[in-house]
Order: sequence, then C-alpha cells, then structure tokens
Amino acid sequence: MGKFDSFLQALNTYLKLPSCPVAVKMLRKGEEPPVPVKFPLRDYRKRFVLCQAWAIAKNHGETICLRYEDMRCAPSILAMGFKPPVSYFTEGHLCLNRYNKTLEAGARTEAAMPRFPYDKYGAVLFSPLTACAFDPDAIFLSGNSAQVMRLVHAALYHEGGRISYSTDGRLACADLIATPINTPGCYVVLPGHGSRRLAQTKDEEMAFTFYFTPQRMAQI
Repeated sequence: MGKFDSFLQALNTYLKLPSCPVAVKMLRKGEEPPVPVKFPLRDYRKRFVLCQAWAIAKNHGETICLRYEDMRCAPSILAMGFKPPVSYFTEGHLCLNRYNKTLEAGARTEAAMPRFPYDKYGAVLFSPLTACAFDPDAIFLSGNSAQVMRLVHAALYHEGGRISYSTDGRLACADLIATPINTPGCYVVLPGHGSRRLAQTKDEEMAFTFYFTPQRMAQI
C-alpha cells in the first residue's frame, strides 16, 4: 500500500474531486529529479507555462519537471526564483492597465507576490499524487467551492482557528507553490487569469494547497 493511498481513498469517499491532487517538489540547483520525468522542451519540443504543466499532471497523469529553459511565462519564472526580478517587473509595468491603474499600484502588487529567493531552486517537479514516488514539498487539490470548504473544515478540525486567504486574482502558481513552502500551512487559492486561459481551469474551480508532512496529510 502506497503512502498516499489512504489519503486518496478518503478524498474519493468524501469529496469525489474532479481531478487528481498534484504533488509538488522544488529541486535545488543541479539536483536531478528523483523519478523519471518529462521535460517540456526535451519531450514535447515546447516551452510551457507553469499552469499548463500541473494541468497535465492532474488531468493526464504525467510527471513533469520544468527548469528555466522549459518555461515561457515570465512572472512564474520570477515566482519560482529562476531569474532575479528586473525593474520592468518591480516598477509595476506588467500590471499596468491590466490589473492596476497606475505604476505605483502595480509596484505594490508585484512587491506582495509570493516568490522564492533568486537562485534557491533550479526546477519544479509536478506529479499526480496517484503516481507520486517521492516526498513532496506541497500538495494541491482542485475542486468546487463546496469541496474546498470541506478541505478547510478538515484542516481546522484538530487545532481550530481560521485559514488565511490572500489573492490578487492572478499567478495561482505563486499561491499554490511558493506560499505553502515559504510559510508552511494550508491555504485556499483562487485560480488566476493564466490558469483559466491556458490550463483549462473551469469557472467554478478553486484550489486548496498545503505544505506536506505526513502528520498534516493525516489530519486532512
């Protein structure tokens, strides 16, 4: 029996999620993936946006690893810490007239974006939890608002309290991956614009992510 089987069985019994949970592991510079993987540029002859990679993992069962050269979404490259922020980003130009009215507002939005320190990691690995053969750093799940609500109830069952929720309506990759790893805990995530346009996220979908420990998984 695999280490995730009981968790997956409970999810199927109580929630019947529409897709497979995704295990995420950040790899240090020079660290090889611990399992056989597909690299987008090598195996698909294309660069991916990050949300496309995890959509393939959760919907089609592929284990995918992305390095800088495999990615084509500049904000997610910065969120993963694969490149340092440039002034065009920090000054708010990416947000101007799309998400924010002024550069000043855009700069505040970018400053608040969860991200890893530059050069800490060299790759991000996604695996469907049903096939995961490594210890992930985080696990995230997609579902409707009622299913995510029940995950919140489960996360609070033992210790009580409330789950913090923070979003700017974009860059779900930062909220799904960087947030629970940088600040271990459980989080509700609102899918962003890219996830909807490029990764087939449905209008009713939300997500739930948590920093992985065996104890945390058992509590959920």
